[in-house]
Amino acid sequence: MKDKDLIAGWLRLYNLLNKTNFLVIEWPDQQDRTQKAIDALCEDDSGNRLAIEHTLIQPFVGEKEDNARFLQTLASLENDPRLIVPGYTIHASQGVGSVPSGFQWSEVSAQLLKELAGVLPSISEGISKVDISVGKSMIQLTIDKYAVQSGQQPSFSTARIWPGEPGPALILKALKAKVPKLAAYANAIKILLLEKDSVAGTIESQFEQLPQTEEVKELLRQIDAIWIVRTAGLDSGSEIFTNDVWPSQSVPICSLDLITGKFWQVTR
Repeated sequence: MKDKDLIAGWLRLYNLLNKTNFLVIEWPDQQDRTQKAIDALCEDDSGNRLAIEHTLIQPFVGEKEDNARFLQTLASLENDPRLIVPGYTIHASQGVGSVPSGFQWSEVSAQLLKELAGVLPSISEGISKVDISVGKSMIQLTIDKYAVQSGQQPSFSTARIWPGEPGPALILKALKAKVPKLAAYANAIKILLLEKDSVAGTIESQFEQLPQTEEVKELLRQIDAIWIVRTAGLDSGSEIFTNDVWPSQSVPICSLDLITGKFWQVTR
């Protein structure tokens, strides 16, 4: 989804939550290509203004590149009939960063298929480690193999093993890059909108680990609020989710179906 469409969709959700009627009146970054302007300037019927700057927060540095490699290699073999072992459900996971550089991804996928097809039938039930040779490199897979339950079909699924808590570095980088743009709009409510497009990790935990330095405090003083927009659901549907993260976490997670307009909110 394009940034403009995402911001417009999130603004609909923000209006529902706050009983406001803000509309985007200007896309400053479309007019100023120096990357010094905010994404959207909004206004309601009373002339109140809202300045929005959006940025994507990855669950760890390099997530986008690693996800692309995963989708073209191990994930491309999901439920491949050549890897289905009758009577078993098998789940194969690879660590983040395990796909080596210097190879065609199709070559890696073919090698994974060749070796897995040979070893999966004989692997013992339970959790096992399997090393797959790719040229001079090695990809270690974690294999979970269990007998199917009554009524289940045998399957072969895939996943990545996440590297753990990413820490606050990406949040701090976003603050340094984005807050100065928002600070220029003194007569508007200034909102930093952090997008999370992966199911892994939480922006809340990353934010909570920000060091309480004068630099961070000064950056936060220049804006009014930080919100999260979760877009992982757009891969298979049309829902976005949101909640606030600063200065308080007062809004429970809620969602909006951008096609049907259906609104949902967690009840406390």
